Parts: sequence; C-alpha cells; structure tokens
Amino acid sequence: MKPCVVVATALVATLFLPLRARAQSRVSVEVGGIVSAYDVQGSPGVTRAGLHTTSTATPASAGTSSDVVSGGPSSPSQGIAAFEVRPTVTLDSGFLMGVGFRVGQAGLGDANSSLVGADIGLGFQHRFGHFMPFIKGVFGVNSYDVVGSATVHQTDLRLDAVLGSRLYLSRRMYIAAAAFAGFGDRYGGTLSVGGDVVQVFRRGAMP
Repeated sequence: MKPCVVVATALVATLFLPLRARAQSRVSVEVGGIVSAYDVQGSPGVTRAGLHTTSTATPASAGTSSDVVSGGPSSPSQGIAAFEVRPTVTLDSGFLMGVGFRVGQAGLGDANSSLVGADIGLGFQHRFGHFMPFIKGVFGVNSYDVVGSATVHQTDLRLDAVLGSRLYLSRRMYIAAAAFAGFGDRYGGTLSVGGDVVQVFRRGAMP
C-alpha cells in the first residue's frame, strides 16, 4: 500500500509543481491529427454552412469551368481527417500565434478526395506548472476535389474557436489536445505531439 502512495504523490508533484527554469517565450512545432464533422459538398449547386468557391468541369465539356461563390444551409455531414503541422509562438504576456498546414481526406465514406489546407490562429495562453491551457480563434481554408457527374474543385473558408491545453512531459516536449467549433469546420478535435525549438528564459536563467 505504501509504495502506491509514494508513486501517486510523486506523479502529482511532477504534474503540478512548476519547472525549475520557466521559459518566458517559446517557438514550438507540433505534429498531429485532426478529425472534424466537416460538410463535404456532394454535388454542384448544393450549398452548405460556409462561404466557398467551386470550379466545375463536366466530362462532356472537358476544359470548361465555371466559378461559383455561395453559402447557405449545410449538406449532409461527411467529415474530414487530416495530418497537421503547426509552428507556434507563445509569449510570457499570454499572446499566442500559430500557423497550421493540413493534408488529409475530405469525405470519410466511399467517395472521398485528398484535402489540403492552411490557417492562422491568434489567442491567449497561460502556463500553470506543466499545463498550458489556451484559447484562440483560427481563420483558414480547406481545398479539395469532389468527383461525381461533374468534377468539382472546392475551396472553403473556416473560422473556428479553439479551446485546449498542452501538457509538458519534459522541459521542451509536450502533448497537446484541443476541441474546436465554428463556421466551416463545424466541430471536432485535435491531438498532437510538440516541442519547443526556441526558448527564452527569465532574467538569463539557463535551462
């Protein structure tokens, strides 16, 4: 019984006691995955909850395309899954800024398409020992093709609110989890592994 108590005490102390040298500012890089209940457009002319542009080319008129900008009620949710890379800057004042790049699949059923996207996020974070909760707003785009009676190349705008936290496993390495919801991505979650590439320490303290 006593060894269990000692192990539990050590774990709690590791998680909640502050690190000996706390970085004032950080430049980090995260890699991970995202799953979203995204509205993937199934056919030309069907609008969804999000501003988007489409370029359509039918087999009978190859080489002919038309551009459309629309928005409105959502089509059936089909979802996306993607791999993300996200460089991020955090400052001691609480400011957070990150740029994300994603590659994955749009539409998780029989009909799917490769997806690429990018975004920029601004928000606030604060360090509590090994935890760094954050909140931010993210603006970005998703771009993919939908193949049916006509091939549709679609670019959708996104505007999401994100709430999450980092858990530092060491002085530089951490895992991060977040949930998001908004205009375009609808709702979903992310899980990633990251590390601080650059750290600036308080008053010249060394790591």
